[in-house]
Amino acid sequence: MPVDSDSLAAFRKQVSSARSLDVPSWDASRHLVSPTNWPATRKTLTDAIEVSSTPDGLKQHLMAALPAVLGAEDRASSADLLKQLTGLPPTKALRALCVLFDVRPKSTTKWPLSTVSPETIDRFIQEHRNPFDVLLEQVPASVLDLGAGDLSFAEELTTLYEPSLTALNRPLVLHCLDRLDPSSQLGGPLHAPPLRLNRLRAKSGLQFRFYGDQDMFALDALERDQRLAARYLIVTCWAPATPTFAYEPTRLSPHCLAEELRRTKGDFRQTRHEKEAALEVQHAGRSLLFPPWKFDIRGPLALLELMATRGALCVLGAVDSQVCWEILSQLIDDPRVRPADLVLSSETLPEVFGETYRRLSALPIGGSCLLSDLAPLRQSFPSVLRTPSDKPASYRFRQVRIQRGALFEGIPASSTARRFQNMAEETPPWLLTLVPEPVAPF
Repeated sequence: MPVDSDSLAAFRKQVSSARSLDVPSWDASRHLVSPTNWPATRKTLTDAIEVSSTPDGLKQHLMAALPAVLGAEDRASSADLLKQLTGLPPTKALRALCVLFDVRPKSTTKWPLSTVSPETIDRFIQEHRNPFDVLLEQVPASVLDLGAGDLSFAEELTTLYEPSLTALNRPLVLHCLDRLDPSSQLGGPLHAPPLRLNRLRAKSGLQFRFYGDQDMFALDALERDQRLAARYLIVTCWAPATPTFAYEPTRLSPHCLAEELRRTKGDFRQTRHEKEAALEVQHAGRSLLFPPWKFDIRGPLALLELMATRGALCVLGAVDSQVCWEILSQLIDDPRVRPADLVLSSETLPEVFGETYRRLSALPIGGSCLLSDLAPLRQSFPSVLRTPSDKPASYRFRQVRIQRGALFEGIPASSTARRFQNMAEETPPWLLTLVPEPVAPF
C-alpha cells in the first residue's frame, strides 16, 4: 500500500520531534539496537507499531523496514526503506522509531549490576585484609568513587587492578563524581589534571566515566540517562569533606551549626570571584575563597545512605578524626552517642563514647578492629534522602571494620591520604570498611 507524500512528511516530522524532545530516551535507545538486544527490541517495536494509530499503509512499510537481525546484509536491504521513511541512516532510524513508539529498555541496562549478597561480602571482608581485592572475585568489577577530586585514587586503583582483570577478560568499571566544576578557578589542586583524565580514558580494559560539576546527592539526570549504574560492587569516598560530613544536622540545630562554623572557621559570606559564585571565609587573619557550597552541611547519615543503597561494599578512606567520630556516632546503636546540640570534640568525645573512645584511641597505626567488638551496631537507619512520596526504605551495616592510618600496603589511596604523612599537626586518619544490607527494599 503506497504512502502519500503528505503522510510521509508528517511522519518524518514526528520522528524528528521525538528525537529532539526526549533526549534521555534517545540516549537509552542506543542499547536497544545492539546486536544482542535487537531481537527482543524488534518484537516489542513491531507490537507497538501494530497497535499504534499510524496509518495502515505506513505500518506495513515500517514492518518491512525492520531488519530481522543486525547483520550487514540485512541492514543493507532495509537501509533504503528506513531512510525513505525517517530521513535517517539505519541505526539512527531504528533508535528514533524506538523513541517514537515508546520502546524503552526494561530488563536491560547499560551497566552490569552487582547482585552479590551481603553474606558473601561479609565473609570476604573477614578473610581478606584488602577490601578492593573483591574486584578480582566478584562480577562485575565495578566502583563508584564519590568526591573523586584529582582522580589520584582512580589512577592507583586502575594501576593495581586493571591488568589482572584484563588478563581475566573482565573490564573494570570505574565511575567518578566530583562537585568541583572543571572550569572553575576555585578548588586548586583538587581539580582533575587533564593528563591523568586522558590516561584513564585511553585505557582499553577500563570502562571509565568522570562527571565533574556533579553533586553526589543530585543524581537523577545521570540515572535517567544510564550514565551511572544503579548499583556497584564497591562505593568509595576518600577524605570525606569537612565540614560537609563533620556534623550531623539531624542532631545539631541550624543555630548550633552556624555558631560552630563561625567559631572554628571564621566569618563567612557568599560573594563572587570574577564571574563565578564563591564563599569568602575570614580565617586566621586571611581572606580565603572556596566554592559556594563549601559549608553546605549534609552529614554522615546522607553519605552512609547514598553509599549503602548503591554499593555491596562501602569503603571510606583517609577519614579525618572529626568526620570519623561523627560517622561512628551514627553507626553505634546507643542513642547516647548522638547527643542533641553537643559538638563532638577532643573535650567531649571521652564522655560521649566512654570505653569505645579509649579503645579506639589506643589503636596503633596499621591496627584494625571490628566496631561490633566495641559496641552494638545500629540495627536500622532512617532515610534522609528520600521524599515522602518514595517507598519507605531502611538499611543497616552487618559489619564495620575500622583501620587506623592513611596508607596500607596494596590498598589504593588518594593524594589526600598521602598528604597526611607530612601533616605533623593532624592526627592519623581512619579507613572504614562497611558491609550494608537492606532492612526493607531499597
